[in-house]
Amino acid sequence: MLSDGNVLKLNTEVYGGPILYTWFDRPLSIAGRVILKSDDPLNPVSRLVKIDRPVLTIPHLAIHFNRAVNEGNPLSKQKDMLPVIAKLNEAAEKNNFVLNLVAKELGVDPKEIIDFDLSLYDTTKACTVGADNEFLTSGRIDDLEMAHAAITALLESKSGAMTRVAAIFDNEETGSGTKQGACSPVFTNILRRINDCIGGTDETYLRAVASSFMISGDNAHGVHPNYVEKQDPTNHPVLGNGPVIKINANCKYMTDAESAAVFKTICDRAGVPCQFFVNHSDVAGGSTLGNKLTSQIELRGVDMGAAQWAMHSARECAAVADVDYTIAAFTEFFNV
Repeated sequence: MLSDGNVLKLNTEVYGGPILYTWFDRPLSIAGRVILKSDDPLNPVSRLVKIDRPVLTIPHLAIHFNRAVNEGNPLSKQKDMLPVIAKLNEAAEKNNFVLNLVAKELGVDPKEIIDFDLSLYDTTKACTVGADNEFLTSGRIDDLEMAHAAITALLESKSGAMTRVAAIFDNEETGSGTKQGACSPVFTNILRRINDCIGGTDETYLRAVASSFMISGDNAHGVHPNYVEKQDPTNHPVLGNGPVIKINANCKYMTDAESAAVFKTICDRAGVPCQFFVNHSDVAGGSTLGNKLTSQIELRGVDMGAAQWAMHSARECAAVADVDYTIAAFTEFFNV
């Protein structure tokens, strides 16, 4: 889309439920998947692309044009959130601008590109903050922190007779309803294939499921120093005080008394502190993957996560100590 002065902006769509205003005035770039032509029409070539330099920004309107901006500023996803990508010399240059940019990055002919799934990302690097570097600030901590902990623990745990699985799903922020989401049969199908590969039967599979336990790791809301009243009056998870067991009376989480006891015992064995999170009764919370997976497979399990601030901001904040605590708890779980 071309604006005054041949300034080119992209027509974008918002994914999930972000805190929109945190995306303003940041150095942004493009990453995703590009689909190229192949000899087999049913199997085109898929390439990943990540432009490792800032190429876009979403400039905020100056306060001089909206003096009431700090009193509340409703945003339109279609108007306010469009990123600027270039100042063109000629209007004609806007044609296939992104396609040509991506093709150049991949070193391919633009005519070879059929389609792409591209997203914007904040190019600002993750870093630690705090007098003793006790906090971690980064994009997408929710839920890459749990994904990192799960894979690290799987690699660091002992091998044994037990089948250990770390499952990481896509599209949780939009309902998990895709073929690679937690509401699809992909997890059940993979477990059945593992069972088949070791010579199992339907009965051995069902017995294995019945004796299994799942930790559903999705970050939790730590008590915010400026908004303590948003938390439940008696449950205040603190950043840096260990993993958080999440409980909901309306079954938004899969945790019950038994599964909470299992995870707390695992934390005790690992020498890791743990905490509890319950939503403030007047503030609706989000759900996670635990209760979605149990619609596909009847697993026992617990919902938990590391405490964090600014969930769904372009820049979230968590505690460095909780990364180590969670890895230790997950490793102990895989070693049970």
